[in-house]
Amino acid sequence: MSDSGPSFWTFSLKVYAEQAVADACLNLQDQFDADVNVLLFMLWSADQGRRISLQEVRDIIALVTPWQIQVVRPLRLARRSLKTPPSDWPGQEIEALRQRVKADELEAERLQQQALTRFAEENEIGQPDTAVAAAVSNLKNYANLLNITFPDHAVSTLTRSLSGQD
Repeated sequence: MSDSGPSFWTFSLKVYAEQAVADACLNLQDQFDADVNVLLFMLWSADQGRRISLQEVRDIIALVTPWQIQVVRPLRLARRSLKTPPSDWPGQEIEALRQRVKADELEAERLQQQALTRFAEENEIGQPDTAVAAAVSNLKNYANLLNITFPDHAVSTLTRSLSGQD
């Protein structure tokens, strides 16, 4: 992968801060069980001018799925569950716990992104392409492996977030 652009983590923080991107990612997560970090990785790779093959996306999914199942999803479930604790529980203490779990979930996501970056560098994944064409291809390949088709409006929202739009 190219060193010319922002790190994956920096890219993700910037892009995910756009409300439309966050909404699109969360909708794809909730509706199709898409991994937000994989979605962002597909975009970051495209922003770096890299089109990821179907086999490379398959390898990426194999790399992150155990971490998602064993670490990230349980933290997410705990955080979401703490939003509505029983009414007779100490609200401030529960909220403080929820914030700590949220921080741990974010750290788990960051560690997953480090693993994805290392994988990309070690395997020199992707072929050169324009940012938008790569993003559309990368997202399509990911959706294909999930046995779904991402809605056009979601793909459009995500590709508009790229800094190197063609």
